Amino acid sequence: MKKRTKVMTASIATIFVAIAALVYFFLPGLVADEVYPLKYTEFIVKYSTKYDVDPALVAAVILQESRFNPKAQSPVGAQGLMQFMPGTAATMAKETGRWPTYDIFDAETSVEFGAAHIRDLLIKYNGNVEQALVGYNAGTGTADRWISANIFDKVINSNSGSETVNYVKKVTHYQQVYTDMYATELGLNISTELKKADLEPQSAKVRGFVWSRIFDNIFNLGAK
Repeated sequence: MKKRTKVMTASIATIFVAIAALVYFFLPGLVADEVYPLKYTEFIVKYSTKYDVDPALVAAVILQESRFNPKAQSPVGAQGLMQFMPGTAATMAKETGRWPTYDIFDAETSVEFGAAHIRDLLIKYNGNVEQALVGYNAGTGTADRWISANIFDKVINSNSGSETVNYVKKVTHYQQVYTDMYATELGLNISTELKKADLEPQSAKVRGFVWSRIFDNIFNLGAK
C-alpha cells in the first residue's frame, strides 16, 4: 500500500512538474504580444525605410513613449505616439514637409516625425544608439554634457535609477525584443547565423520579462 502511494505521489509530482514547465515556457509566448504590442507597422516600416533607421528601434521608442496610443499626452505636454513637445513637433513638421498643417495626434504623422528625429540624432551621435536615446529623452544638451565630460558610458552603465538611464535601458531592451519577435513584420533581414546566436538568450529575456509583468499585474490587482 505504501509502495503504491509512493508511486502515485511520484507520478502526480512528475505530471505537476511537466505542466509547470509547459506553462513557464509556452505561456509567455501566447501573451508576449500583449506585453510587447506592435501596431502601425505599415507606417513604422515606411518611415524607417525613408529615413534609414532600424524599425525595431522606432517600435521600441513608441512602446516606451506611449505604448502605441496615438492620443497619449504627458503631464509636461508631450503628445502623440512618439511624444513630441509642441516646439519639437513644429521643427519636425518643417523638416518633413508637413508644415504648417499637421496633426501630432495622427499616427502616421507622429511616426514620420519620430523616425526623422531618430535619424537626426543618430547622425549627430555617429550612429550611437544610446547617445541618440539620451538626446531623445532628455535633450541633446544632456547627452553632450555627458560626452564632453567623458562620463557617458559610466552614467549609462550605472544603476543610478535615473529616468534617462532607465529609459535608455528599456528602449534598447525593447529594440532587441522587437527584432526577435517581429523580424518578418518589420521587414528585418536577420541572418541565420545571427538567429542562432541570439534566439535562445533573447527568448529567455522575453520570457523573463513577460513573467515579471504577469506577477506585477497579479500583485497590483491584489493591492486594489
